[in-house]
Amino acid sequence: MRGVLTTPTDIDLDWTGTRPGVAGHVLEFATEEAGPYTVLDHLPRQVSTYRHPDLMPHTTFFYRLRAYRGPVTRPVRADLPDGIRFTWTDDSADEDGFLLEMRRKDSGWYEPVAVVDPEVTGTTLRTLPGEKQATFRIRALVLGEQSNVVRLTSGG
Repeated sequence: MRGVLTTPTDIDLDWTGTRPGVAGHVLEFATEEAGPYTVLDHLPRQVSTYRHPDLMPHTTFFYRLRAYRGPVTRPVRADLPDGIRFTWTDDSADEDGFLLEMRRKDSGWYEPVAVVDPEVTGTTLRTLPGEKQATFRIRALVLGEQSNVVRLTSGG
């Protein structure tokens, strides 16, 4: 992973080389190299860049990626007036959580839209117009390899 300060308060990150079996990445940041790290986003396999905008001036940030994998399950869904209720069976023994992924009608890939804690088997998603026609799936989220740590200091 690489990073560059593109404005005094924006950092752009990019990476290459997603290994086979990796479904996506969890991008994390911290203000101390040892952490604690906070999740910025869950990113699908096709995404290899991220802009972290509007940062505190004169602050050092540390970034890392964690690959994720996990089997996919088709959830049972119930349409509600303002969203969709999803339920599924937990068939995994080692998940770090569950990822609800959505593929919009005109999209070629799924993107994460919600993260659910381990051992939970249901969630409700508030939808925007057109999202009820999307395709959804649940992935048991299993965190794997971690990237190098990138250190950058914002300007001011």
